[in-house]
Amino acid sequence: MENSGFDRVAVQLPLYRDKLLELPALIKEQICDIRLKIGQPVTLFGREGPMFLRDSGSIARSLGPGLVIVNQSALQEVFLHICGHSVFSHENEIRQGYVQMPGGVRAGLCGTAVLEKGRVRGMRDISSLVFRVPRDVPGCADRLFRSGIDPARGLLLAGEPGSGKTTLLREIARVLSVGQFTPCRRVAVLDSRGELGSGFDLGPCADVLQGFPKERAFGMALRTLSPEVIVCDELSPQDLGSVRQSAYAGVGLVATVHGGRDHAASRPLCRKLLQTGGFAYFATLRGRDSPCRLQRVEALG
Repeated sequence: MENSGFDRVAVQLPLYRDKLLELPALIKEQICDIRLKIGQPVTLFGREGPMFLRDSGSIARSLGPGLVIVNQSALQEVFLHICGHSVFSHENEIRQGYVQMPGGVRAGLCGTAVLEKGRVRGMRDISSLVFRVPRDVPGCADRLFRSGIDPARGLLLAGEPGSGKTTLLREIARVLSVGQFTPCRRVAVLDSRGELGSGFDLGPCADVLQGFPKERAFGMALRTLSPEVIVCDELSPQDLGSVRQSAYAGVGLVATVHGGRDHAASRPLCRKLLQTGGFAYFATLRGRDSPCRLQRVEALG
């Protein structure tokens, strides 16, 4: 697994950048996210559990003295940096709990909601930042294609957070676009949060609609891009109408949904999505310990 995703996150953290970039490759390649919380050490979560950054630039496996502690001013400095010192320009993202940066890097935010007539209008008193490490894992979809599955007929991927849904989805889009196992397909990638196409090469036949709400992006793709396949991340109940619209238009849909590997099919949302007729296959991922690895693939009637 490549380490460039880790380095993309590290360069967004100027106060801790040098220490993070100097970590061993074996540490970098397993990290899923980097967490900054006021009053707590810089924490890296990976397959082997939490690790803590030391003042010396090494890693500790447990809490103790000599760790890099995040204070309020440091967190504020990092927050302003990832916003490009223009919080207003990221207002819509912050309202949804994240900030998007170049290269597919996203930071989740924790703080106090600013409410107006019962609706979230923003966030104040930022208390922690969670940076997801974007991964590019060429070949992670090869086994799926070689098994005779054609995702272009419609594939719904279910997995828990950190199970590699977005990484696998991105690789499926690239393989379809370059025609690695099948003829090249025209792929429309609906990248509402900048995690699928930003900073990644998806090949000559993949067009990316970035930053558009999914409902609008579905309509735009169907009307203007002439796609054979639509690829999008993290479907929600609000997307059921768009999924049906794609199925009625004869366009294949490859998408992800949250769900544990043993109970995903029983989730009401999964059942409703599979009943739309938009998917020929339903697959579950193994989980955080085996990112991008499929647990089961089911052909639907």
